[in-house]
Amino acid sequence: MGDTVVTVLDSPAASGLDDAAQAVERAGEGLQQACSALARRGDDVGALRAAVSSAARLTRALASAVDGIVHHAPRSVGQGQTADDLVADLKALRNCLATGAAVVDPALDDLHDLTGFGTDPEFTRRYQEWAAASTPAGS
Repeated sequence: MGDTVVTVLDSPAASGLDDAAQAVERAGEGLQQACSALARRGDDVGALRAAVSSAARLTRALASAVDGIVHHAPRSVGQGQTADDLVADLKALRNCLATGAAVVDPALDDLHDLTGFGTDPEFTRRYQEWAAASTPAGS
């Protein structure tokens, strides 16, 4: 049997893992950009939120990529104990990555509250006017 080498981040993959490899690469680039912005503006909560959000995206992309690798592993190494062990190890890695991505969600919520992302001051003002006008007199 010949050896097949798939490099996920450094060069295009030559297998069915292309989409996963590209997603991981894009997420990694986004994380690097967010971390660079954070380094330039260390006291900027928005930059911190972008870096944490990018890290979460990268973690999810890695979990998805590992999940794809799990499906290819048995065909690549054949059946047997080695394949079973490899699949079990990769599934454990995928589960750790998925858990890590889920664990970061509360931090993103906290940062969302601090940064006020998603709240448009003009919309808030109009909503408050509408709410005040909609409240029955004497309430």
